[in-house]
Amino acid sequence: MATDPVFLAQLAANGFSVGLGYALAAVGLALIFGILGQVNFAHGELYMLGAFLLFWAMKQLGLPYGIAAVLMAALMAGFGALLAHVVIVPNLDRGFESVVLGTLAVGIILQNAVRLGFGATPLDVASPLESQAFEIGGVLLFGQRMLVCATFLAAFSGLYAFLRYSEIGRAMRAMAQNREACVMVGIDVRRVTRWTGALAAALTGLAGVVISPLFDLYPNMGTEVVIKSFAVVIIGGMGNIWGAAIAGVALGLAESYAGGLGNAAIRDGIAFIVMIAMLLARPQGLFGRTVRV
Repeated sequence: MATDPVFLAQLAANGFSVGLGYALAAVGLALIFGILGQVNFAHGELYMLGAFLLFWAMKQLGLPYGIAAVLMAALMAGFGALLAHVVIVPNLDRGFESVVLGTLAVGIILQNAVRLGFGATPLDVASPLESQAFEIGGVLLFGQRMLVCATFLAAFSGLYAFLRYSEIGRAMRAMAQNREACVMVGIDVRRVTRWTGALAAALTGLAGVVISPLFDLYPNMGTEVVIKSFAVVIIGGMGNIWGAAIAGVALGLAESYAGGLGNAAIRDGIAFIVMIAMLLARPQGLFGRTVRV
């Protein structure tokens, strides 16, 4: 069974979709660090918030999945801009620990607010693609997992184009290289910070929107996501969005093959084994460099 080419291809397909989900969730974290040099410890709670807001929009407002997903991504962008304005902007010239403590506090508040509003009982989001499956050469491609892949490719392409060709995107890239020089030439670093927070939260919330139908929703669901996201950005190179994408796919494939060919119990440990090995062998990550975006 383990050497069956169709079985190996199925593991690759599953791992690829999981890896792109990891990458989509981690890119926002890499973006914050790459441009602002800060770490957002509320990252997992932003993922969780996007998923629960999707559930609320579908159940309470009666919106179809597609419309609710787009609306939630937009709302998360606004929330990310607000978070950056309130927590990150006032601490840009202070110590690194100020943003760490501030975002950690926001994460705790969000998690408990969701627990108060929705309860601790696991919930379920229904997607029209969840029950869809396609077979190609004996390999099953599940509809929601294909949506995760398509969403990542669209979001990453859009992010790359935005960073390369828009005025604010060029300012974000300049700030990633030298914030002090940006101030000297008149770039509004506070505006760039808010845009960075908005994009990072939109991407993270979008990950929650497309991945949540595959799993149950519960208030501390972001904990595993933020741990895997940290592993991905450390492996790929802190602040490097291309590194996060490649490391996410590699991690998804490694976990899929470890679970399918080896012991499923070690699957969740793969991320940390690779992360520790990377820190020992190459602390800057696979694609760590001075210019990170």
